[in-house]
Amino acid sequence: MVKMSTAAHPKHPARIRLIGLVWLAILTLAVPVWAATRQPQVAGQFYPADPVELSQTVHNLLDRAAGPFGTEKPRILIVPHAGYVYSGPVAAQAFHQIQAQTYEGVVVVGFTHRMQFPGASVDTVDTYTTPLGELPIDTTLVAQLQASGAVSHMEAAHASGEHSLEVELPFLQATLDRPKIVPIIMGSARLDDAEQLANALAALASQQDELFIFSTDLSHYHQVDEARRIDQGTVSALLFETAQATQRLFQAGQIEACGQGPILAALLLARKLGSLERRLIRYGNSADTAGHPERVVGYAAIAMYDRPSSVAGRLSEPAGQALVKAARSTLERHLNGRPADSGDVATLPELSRSAGLFVTLRQQGKLRGCMGRIESDQPLQTMLPIVALEAAQNDPRFHPVTPVELGELDIEVSVLTLPTKLEDVQQLVPGRDGVVLEYQGHRGVFLPQVWDETGWTRVEFLRELASQKAGLPPDTWQQATLYTFQDQAFEEER
Repeated sequence: MVKMSTAAHPKHPARIRLIGLVWLAILTLAVPVWAATRQPQVAGQFYPADPVELSQTVHNLLDRAAGPFGTEKPRILIVPHAGYVYSGPVAAQAFHQIQAQTYEGVVVVGFTHRMQFPGASVDTVDTYTTPLGELPIDTTLVAQLQASGAVSHMEAAHASGEHSLEVELPFLQATLDRPKIVPIIMGSARLDDAEQLANALAALASQQDELFIFSTDLSHYHQVDEARRIDQGTVSALLFETAQATQRLFQAGQIEACGQGPILAALLLARKLGSLERRLIRYGNSADTAGHPERVVGYAAIAMYDRPSSVAGRLSEPAGQALVKAARSTLERHLNGRPADSGDVATLPELSRSAGLFVTLRQQGKLRGCMGRIESDQPLQTMLPIVALEAAQNDPRFHPVTPVELGELDIEVSVLTLPTKLEDVQQLVPGRDGVVLEYQGHRGVFLPQVWDETGWTRVEFLRELASQKAGLPPDTWQQATLYTFQDQAFEEER
């Protein structure tokens, strides 16, 4: 042990002070790295600031929520964000759905009422604080989102007094055991921004069991009857339409919501997670609680759940890509005057089974040909060359594909499930289901891809199917027999 003389200390006070200042600077710089906290910004305004009062308020709202705890586990919640005195009962009904559940983490998506910016911003602090205590941030997922380029960090979005995200947190603290959260603020209602965020969130969902909460209110400041009429249309879109159709309805002024960005992101994410089943848990408005009936704000609690699914009969990715390659090989041989050849398809046992099959050709993103069979008793490997040539040469909407065009074509092959009769049109799942319409000898088919290509609503889809494909008056779909099917679509790997 080396003993330091105490006599040395008084002789070098400047050195001692310098060393102390250096360590102080190091410690000061280190503090934000591990102790950055986002303090509450709307406590005392949108919800009580007193911890005891807030706890009693939230638990009373949850206790009054109707129904027992559900056994089904929501993947997505759409929840209102007004002051608890106004929207608290509707919000509580949404959070009631998760009281008996556990998650590895929660992503909360709000939006800015006061500013706009492209895309979305994720907060980079370590914890959020409410009067009920701290919520840890999943800094690993935050860093992953930033690295993906799907989100940025804009400090002003999180420090501007925005309430749409914060008001959801006390409910989370009351229903889940100190979950790690990922706090995101959207700055726009653009569909491409929502798509970018939904892609990133779907990637998170593939890694761990996340709950996704999207914050929005519905119509604002209408007379109560008018508010209910508008909100009925908005809720219908949230339950039954694609994100593309919902955006069109927003832009046309037919439906209203302040959180359009989170709504579009929620619908896109639901599609990416397997076309989740959407359920209305509760609707209400401010006139039901503490608001004036001449200036009403609407609220909805919507939960989305996994659908029963089966992987039986689905093709592997290598088998699907073999079909796509065989389609291109078929077209190349035909357009160059050589006989068609299925190539490597015949060597794959998966493709010896029969199924419906379509080949779709696109040129610079636009449809160039699409033909196929809804059902077939022929093996996929046998049908593929036939259908590929029909798409290129026999689609009556287009002239035959020429050799010059071949290099510009993108090829997609769709393998279909067996069609099943649709007993109730509300069971039609936009984005997921293709539809066969039959009526008095007329028949028309739309593949599932038509939803994304057109942005039609469910009714528009069926009207166009009747008129465009079956040659019938548009509203004949209401008397026709409808069948739905799903597909596995395989695109070329370029």
